[in-house]
Amino acid sequence: MEPDDKQHKKMAIDHMPVRHDIDKPNRLIITYWSGEATDSSFIDALTSYQQEIKGNRDYQLFNELLDFRHITEFHLSTRGIVELSKIAQRSDQPEVETKLAIVVASTLAFGLAQMYITYRNLVPKSNKQLKVFKTYDEAFAWLTATTNASTN
Repeated sequence: MEPDDKQHKKMAIDHMPVRHDIDKPNRLIITYWSGEATDSSFIDALTSYQQEIKGNRDYQLFNELLDFRHITEFHLSTRGIVELSKIAQRSDQPEVETKLAIVVASTLAFGLAQMYITYRNLVPKSNKQLKVFKTYDEAFAWLTATTNASTN
């Protein structure tokens, strides 16, 4: 069940397929990741995402949901996670606070996501609210609470 105004953008970075859905009514970018996760595949995918999607003025103020439930292997380093946090901060809009939810399925993924959030919050001028969830529905509800309240 997909609304007509939802757009899909697919990218395959190394062995880690990435799909981006843009949910305009909820002002939300949903990214689905699957397969192996490495520092280089995350950095490449994030760089492409910022250029192709977050670089688009129509989407700069959208909240983001990262669905990592289908990642099969993690090969990430502390250095890679720190670099990701620095790259991610580049797309922040200084005058607007947005949200990013990370949905995970394992204890390891939860810990890595928390580590990312810690480093992301240390980056100067970071103004994004970040939170890790174990269920997609909880993440979606948190991200859309303000959007839905303002449209009712």
